[in-house]
Amino acid sequence: MNQNREERIASVVLIVFSLAYLVCAFLIPMPTLKQQLGPDGFPKAIGLGMLILSVVYACQQFRRGVRAREKEQEIEERAAIIGAEEKVEGYTDLKTMGFMVGVMLLYAFAFEHLGYAITTFLAFMAGCIYLDRRHLLRDAIIAVIASFVLQYIFSAWLRVKLPAGPLSYLGL
Repeated sequence: MNQNREERIASVVLIVFSLAYLVCAFLIPMPTLKQQLGPDGFPKAIGLGMLILSVVYACQQFRRGVRAREKEQEIEERAAIIGAEEKVEGYTDLKTMGFMVGVMLLYAFAFEHLGYAITTFLAFMAGCIYLDRRHLLRDAIIAVIASFVLQYIFSAWLRVKLPAGPLSYLGL
């Protein structure tokens, strides 16, 4: 199966998934109390965004013409010259994928116990350490800022209570 066909199939699958997600977002029951933004607001926005991006991606994949195939062939020829065929053929690193799936599963299990900020920081750092060890200080600073700023935005601005974990003792 050539890569263009795989990408076309993937684009259709993304559209179907986006539609299913959007339908499920519309099935979220509304609370009895009137609110400006109910619990279905963000899922509907995410579903609509996914659907729009999926349709754009599908249009790009189905419009690819002869020029794109010629460019792919040129890239493959250059890769063969320098000995990088496996990168062109879509090399998949199953070890890295398995590690990241493990990190996501641990994130899901630790979320309630450690809280959002700590769990997000640890998951981010685990991915950074595994994938790229060159900029640990920079990555740690980004992880701390992102974790705690997002915790603050959700709790103070959006009034969404995320699990605080041990940070609840500090009043966060």
